[in-house]
Amino acid sequence: MDDPVLIAEALVKVPVDFATAWFLALADHPDRYAFESHAGFIFTHGEFGKPGARFQTEERFAGFLKLVLKFELTEVEAHRFIFRLLSPARDVWGYFELEPTSRNSTHLRLAVGSHRSFPRRLLGLPPVRGPVQHQIEGEVAHISKSMASLYQAEEE
Repeated sequence: MDDPVLIAEALVKVPVDFATAWFLALADHPDRYAFESHAGFIFTHGEFGKPGARFQTEERFAGFLKLVLKFELTEVEAHRFIFRLLSPARDVWGYFELEPTSRNSTHLRLAVGSHRSFPRRLLGLPPVRGPVQHQIEGEVAHISKSMASLYQAEEE
């Protein structure tokens, strides 16, 4: 896989197995991924956590540009979910990666890139890079908070 163009990261104070379970439960709890600029997921084909699963979301970039994004999960590893964008553009991939940093904390990474030069250059242009980077940082922040609050609630 090529190097990503954009990356957002956070340290989440939950065990890696819990973080993985959070992603695998999205089909049953798509609302966990809904926040200010992201409408959550709608699964349109297959089962999340399995290659070939398709899902879509409505996202708001730069506070006003609403786009329906359609994705396909292409690979699933123990702690990595690799996806590709189907529309409105193609040739863009991404992944969520979960790396244990201790028994009770996980490094969460969301990376976005492309295998082709034109989409890679497009993702690097400031009018695209800024809003997309802001969006993926918001996603990582939201996921981190959701995982932490859900885990704390289950501990009590």
